[in-house]
Amino acid sequence: MIRPLVSIVTPALNCGNCLPRNLASVHSQGVPPEEIEHWIIDGGSTDGTQDWLRLQPGIKYISEKDHGLSDAVNKGIQRASGEWIVWLNADDELAPGALFAFRDAIARFPGTFIFCGAQKVFSYDGTLETITEGWNYNLRDLLGMRTSIIQASTFVHRSVYEKVGLLDVNCRYAMDYEWTVRAVHRYSCQPLPVVLTHYHRRRGSIMDAHMAAHYQTFLRVRRRYERSYFALAEWRIRFYLMAEPFRRIVWLRRMVRRFKSLLGFKPLHPIS
Repeated sequence: MIRPLVSIVTPALNCGNCLPRNLASVHSQGVPPEEIEHWIIDGGSTDGTQDWLRLQPGIKYISEKDHGLSDAVNKGIQRASGEWIVWLNADDELAPGALFAFRDAIARFPGTFIFCGAQKVFSYDGTLETITEGWNYNLRDLLGMRTSIIQASTFVHRSVYEKVGLLDVNCRYAMDYEWTVRAVHRYSCQPLPVVLTHYHRRRGSIMDAHMAAHYQTFLRVRRRYERSYFALAEWRIRFYLMAEPFRRIVWLRRMVRRFKSLLGFKPLHPIS
């Protein structure tokens, strides 16, 4: 059997307002349909998503309860038959021409098993907030000062999951970070200077509502790999967690952000 070039795995739960844009971005890539497989892993939505999925041509889906995001993504990876696997959340989309750019990349970098492209980040109101450049995930940075994974723009060869394993279902936040640290113990990552995906901030998303829990995962991973308690990266993470209660005070957060802007620092996230 000839495998598709890429399997797109989209976990979703009550994301009926996001999925049409996600699906359209995959369908509009322009590559032969036999090169793309799109799995939507619905966690038992109650917003009409299931009815909508039944009407969509060219996708594969399941709709059943799961044990969180890691479990949902794992279900998609286990079902994927493509040579490469992309985890594309419901509020993400492929950038125009992303798969053509990726085909060029695998021709230029044979023997590479993980690629990281750039990503456009759109604010809550739909305006372009920033472009995050792809980077070469590596242990020194990941277990240091750079914990940001451009998850949707990370294209992974299926053999990496076979060797490294799936996402940790016990990890409910920053599971992409935890998995990437495991993966780069064995594989190098090739950055690509091209936008592969778009990310749309969404109020109530896991990233939006549980940022402190992500930082807790960063600490747990540092402990697993015996990183120093006295490193600058450690203090950065702990400072974020200590300051978290104050970020919930809107007037204080606005004042700090204004002060930072005067110093030339751009806020990581807009105030919701």
